[in-house]
Amino acid sequence: MLNAAVDGIESRAGRLSGVWLADGRWFEAQVAIVGIGMLPNVEVLAAAGAKVTNGVDVDAQCRTTLPDVFAIGDCVLHPNRFSNAGVVRLESVQNATDQAAMVSRILTGETARYDAIPWFWSQQFDCQLQTAGLLHGFDSTVVRGEPKSGAFSIIYTLQGRVLALDCVNAGRDFIQGKHLVMKGVVADAETLASTAIDLRSLVT
Repeated sequence: MLNAAVDGIESRAGRLSGVWLADGRWFEAQVAIVGIGMLPNVEVLAAAGAKVTNGVDVDAQCRTTLPDVFAIGDCVLHPNRFSNAGVVRLESVQNATDQAAMVSRILTGETARYDAIPWFWSQQFDCQLQTAGLLHGFDSTVVRGEPKSGAFSIIYTLQGRVLALDCVNAGRDFIQGKHLVMKGVVADAETLASTAIDLRSLVT
């Protein structure tokens, strides 16, 4: 339901029982997922004159349009060759950490550009979820492994070129698959789906 405001979350006997919407509707629920922080706080930099679109615009060195002002992390729209738009804003701890390391090198006189592959991870009970690359613009998916087993990967491709992977309890696919994304490897679906083939062997 779009444009629906939550008015309250109700519990009974110490457990979640449902959700009230602002328009008075009630929905029974056993699980609630609360997501916050999707809008970047860029007002200060915008007021100072920095260019702001979908976040603070920065170059490949994370420089804003303000002299001697850098920005990193969730709030920045940065050039990224793995995005079909050419730029992306990432809500990712690793992205912020990598950008901070790069800016520190620039501030100490080194030459550097940010060119890291976007990747994400989350541990949910007995499921380790890992993603490499960005899913934007794919035209096909390949299932690698057996989802019923609890360990599998989904590979996203565009005209056969590997764009991204979602890996569930498949750390080896994630590690090897990152190289396919970085190199823009093209492979057929049958090859990608075969668990007998190491993904890294497809990198030439």
